[in-house]
Amino acid sequence: MSASADGTASDYSKGAFARRAGFATLAGIAAALALVAVALLVVAEFSTVVRVVVGSLETEKRTVAGHANHGYALLVVALAAVPLTLLALRGVRTAAAALVALGAVVLVVALAIDLPDTRESGRLPESVAFEDARAKAGPGLPLELAGGLLLVLSGGLLVVLGRPRR
Repeated sequence: MSASADGTASDYSKGAFARRAGFATLAGIAAALALVAVALLVVAEFSTVVRVVVGSLETEKRTVAGHANHGYALLVVALAAVPLTLLALRGVRTAAAALVALGAVVLVVALAIDLPDTRESGRLPESVAFEDARAKAGPGLPLELAGGLLLVLSGGLLVVLGRPRR
């Protein structure tokens, strides 16, 4: 006798509900990742992206915040990502694709605008007074990169999930 004790031979009676619950869980995780990315971008915008240090002890002479380096671009992206996340959570794939695009924009800003500024040495204003002045990455740069990657990841996951099938 291979039937289960309650008389059902298989678990088909709750298959649609289980698939729906799995979708809700994955979509919820993806939306939570997007909101974490938004928080990271807001923090990165007001964090130090570039530190100018001098000497072997790396005495800090100047810091540059994210908003000063790229004109609040990441704050605009973060604000745009919130309603897009809510729409993507409802199954709108274009909103999820827009989250991927916003994540790509963040990565371009971080890698093309902020990262080169962290590699400067000879063209710094401090180089006039200190020959060993050099720029280094501050804590805001990894936050920018993490926020951009999380937006791409969460948007990509929401694109794949799309609208749940009934």
